[in-house]
Amino acid sequence: MSDPAAPATAPGRLLAAGLLILMGMMWGLQFAMLKLTSSGGYSEIAVVMIALVLLSVAFLAISHVRGEHIRSLRGILRFLLVTSVLGYVIPLLAALTAAAELSTGLLSLTGSTSPVVAVTIALALRTERVSPRRLSAVALGLLSVGMILVPQVEAPGFGMAPWILLALLVPLSYGIESIYIARHWPEGMTALQAVTGETVAAAILMVPLFALFGGTLPLSSGWTLAETAILIFVAAGVVESLIYFYLIKHTGGVFVNFGTFVSLFAGIGWGIVLFGESHSAVVWGAALLLMGSLYLVSRGP
Repeated sequence: MSDPAAPATAPGRLLAAGLLILMGMMWGLQFAMLKLTSSGGYSEIAVVMIALVLLSVAFLAISHVRGEHIRSLRGILRFLLVTSVLGYVIPLLAALTAAAELSTGLLSLTGSTSPVVAVTIALALRTERVSPRRLSAVALGLLSVGMILVPQVEAPGFGMAPWILLALLVPLSYGIESIYIARHWPEGMTALQAVTGETVAAAILMVPLFALFGGTLPLSSGWTLAETAILIFVAAGVVESLIYFYLIKHTGGVFVNFGTFVSLFAGIGWGIVLFGESHSAVVWGAALLLMGSLYLVSRGP
């Protein structure tokens, strides 16, 4: 089991940094794809169900080729259930629901606060050393969220505040999950086994929700941009999930969240290119504050 505060030495710093950049790019792309799927006539639960089934098939196929099957659930079932809920069910449903109301850039900004959550939890659990730098990082991260949230609370009808709060479930879930994985990684489990088990568990958990609330699938409308977005989301998900678990196992539960450096501006960039989004000075100011927070939290081990 890796120490959440461990330095990125196992895979080498250059390799770890390169993987982190690629993972962040995939995260940013996924936020943009969620925006596209929200306009395709699918319910949020239907999109999550379809994505999880496709992801499960992909990971099971990769596991079969590599011969890395999970041969027994003894001692790992709770781990898989917790990570499936924190890593897929809660953040995907929250992001998809909020994506219909928020811009891709704003969705990316809120999602990019996961390192602040991870460090806050690590400080509370005493797995991170309390220091002025860490406390300043948390303060800047909270201030960046406040900059975009407070004006919405003061707007008539609370503006977009409810949707921003919903979107904040994404970093909250990811931040908790990364620390949980680093502390409770089952002995002998590979990264591929972990991500395959988590994804299949999430798909199974979604079946009753889909049966009760999923509604119908708009298959009669033919192939649209929404279906293409779902496939791109799945492909990006395969790449980022494998990197995510690999980095958590070898570098700890805090380091992996720094891929949000890339995903923050990747998400904003995709929003500008695909949807012609523009952002106010307040949003750009919040993004800069968050970058300062991420910089402080990523310095040192």
